[in-house]
This record gives sequence, C-alpha cells and structure tokens, in this order.
Amino acid sequence: MINEFGLDYVVHLLLLIFVGALWGGVIRIVRGKVLIGVLYILTGAFFGIGWIIDLINMLTKKNFANG
Repeated sequence: MINEFGLDYVVHLLLLIFVGALWGGVIRIVRGKVLIGVLYILTGAFFGIGWIIDLINMLTKKNFANG
C-alpha cells in the first residue's frame, strides 16, 4: 500500500489517523474496489469500525497492501 502511493510509513499512518475514512476509501478505489471505496467514504469507514480495523492493521503489519 505504501508503495502504491510512494509514501513513507509515518506519512501514511498520519493520513490514516487524520483523514481515515477518506483515505481508506481512496486506497480501495485505487485498488479497483470502486463500490467498496465509495461506500467506505460515504459511511465514514463503515461507521468507524473499518477505520479502527485499518489502524490496527497498519500498526501491526506495517504492510497494508494485502489486507
């Protein structure tokens, strides 16, 4: 994931924390999951649950691309 956007791990983590639902949706859209990405943005990361899961995955794996 970090390689998809050419971002450093810390920058990606900060984007995930501060603009979580929008950033998570953009990531999914770029990966070709357009419908899920739009729903992710419109529902606020599935009402916050998706944001928490993304954050935990980011902190534990440091590689978000396969999730």
